[in-house]
Amino acid sequence: MITPMKKITLLCLKDDQEMVLNALYELGVLHVTHMKQPVCRELKKEKEYYGRLQRAIGMIPLNTEDRPSGDAAQSTLEKVEKLVQRRKEQEEVCEKLNYEKQRVQPYGNFDPALVASLTKEGINIRLFRSPSHQPVIAPEDTFLFIVNKDKNFVYFVIAGDGDFRCDYEEFHVTGKSLAEVEAALINAEEELKSITREFERLGGEWHVMNEALLMTKEKIHLLEVKAGMGSAEDIVYLQGFCPADKVAEILKAPALQGCGSVIADPSAEDDVPTLIRNPKWVEPVRTIFDMINILPGYREKDISGVFLIFISVFSALLIGDAGYGALFLVITIVARRIFSKAPPAPFFLLGILSVCTIVWGILTGNYFGASNIPASLKMLHIEWLNNEKNIMHLCFMIGAIHLTVAHAWNAMRIMNSPRAIAQIGWIGMTWLMYITARTMILDTAFPAWGYYLLFASLGCVVLFTTSPKKIKKDWPDLMMFPLNVISNFVDVISYIRLFAVGSASLAVAMSFNEMALGKGISSVFAGFIAALILFLGHGLNVALMALGILVHGVRLNTLEFSGHVGVQWKGIPYTPFSRKQRR
Repeated sequence: MITPMKKITLLCLKDDQEMVLNALYELGVLHVTHMKQPVCRELKKEKEYYGRLQRAIGMIPLNTEDRPSGDAAQSTLEKVEKLVQRRKEQEEVCEKLNYEKQRVQPYGNFDPALVASLTKEGINIRLFRSPSHQPVIAPEDTFLFIVNKDKNFVYFVIAGDGDFRCDYEEFHVTGKSLAEVEAALINAEEELKSITREFERLGGEWHVMNEALLMTKEKIHLLEVKAGMGSAEDIVYLQGFCPADKVAEILKAPALQGCGSVIADPSAEDDVPTLIRNPKWVEPVRTIFDMINILPGYREKDISGVFLIFISVFSALLIGDAGYGALFLVITIVARRIFSKAPPAPFFLLGILSVCTIVWGILTGNYFGASNIPASLKMLHIEWLNNEKNIMHLCFMIGAIHLTVAHAWNAMRIMNSPRAIAQIGWIGMTWLMYITARTMILDTAFPAWGYYLLFASLGCVVLFTTSPKKIKKDWPDLMMFPLNVISNFVDVISYIRLFAVGSASLAVAMSFNEMALGKGISSVFAGFIAALILFLGHGLNVALMALGILVHGVRLNTLEFSGHVGVQWKGIPYTPFSRKQRR
């Protein structure tokens, strides 16, 4: 559930500012909102230093075997920055030398000094190139020497007394020969390798640098809060939000006893942070919220419990195979043992999804898409679920139930308002869309009672969406009613994706099984190829299933269901002013 918040304003003397901030910092329960834009010279300086540390850490390879040298982070930072500058200079040198090498190479290893000396003696030697498809003709009283050809150009030298004119592209001789350029390039590349080795020797300093980075982050946070405080003569003040059950900790803190405080409920205009506290059985779903970075707003509903229940059902239908479910469960158990110090929530989530998939796979009789399964396993499956129309019918029903939960939830929240009847009307519309989808897609008869449901639902929605006194203000909601009905129908239909993706996964598995085993295994080589096909094919299918859960299973909760329940995921994370932020 979303934790209730209190809005707190603290006032203190300017002389006590540091003491108050340090006390709040240690308590770590107040989500501070700035009273003004936090700007000061020291804050700017620390942010620049933080950026330098971040860039430096990105350059240092993490090496757990090397021990720290004992150097301070500042010393290591300066070394890294010097190495970065040297590497940049050497890379520029290499780039220029490579360009010069490519330019000189077609003319061979001649001595530029010799060309210069001959020019002084009156013998003009010039180097040119011309497209290979054009004839090369030397000017009068000159000599032509072709030195190289490739598919694009002809490279040649023209020598003569005095100056002469040519329309060919001329190569301008520099002061280095090809051998000198290559030698300089080797030296520059060796220097780059030396710089890389120096970076590697700094691997033991990674943790020292990371610690400095975290300390700088803490200091920046502290300076931001300080610079963002309001002031009036000798009084400074700050404002923030605190969980209602933590307010007493602030009021009882000895260092804050001399502060003035104002405690109030958040107003409608406040951007209140969201803190979700859920029972342990719901906590695994936080993994998905964190992964896709979503959070309900403070005044929205926390759908974590419903989300976990239905994502489990959706995952089972999307994968639809007990063999894959068992594979996922084994991988989860092994991974948990390997990463025993990691947070448990992701592993619990994967375990729940795996078990639900196994149960659904057993009920449908699917095991890695195999066509021949033992009779003992066949006895466990339900024949009704082997009919595609029945599965589609079940998907529509799950969709209707899912959306019914959303509108029932809305109705319960406004139970004392006539608008609750409008939500009941939307429940009726949802089931009307369900029977309409069955009629249109599954070719079932539209029941006679469906017309009564239509008129009753329409009446509830139209008459109770708003009160007559608010009709002038809320008339756009009534005008959107036809579009909302269409949207409701589309949302119910969209649950067919559970059948479509699940069927596709089964078809892929069966296809690869047929490719690998359809003609039997006649030799060791054929067995190896079959095993390779099965491994790659089922591996691809597993990857597609994981993607399907993220794309389809999560979507049905975060878009279709959330749209009906009124969750827009506009939450601001609760980030208390705290040393605990350090990671």
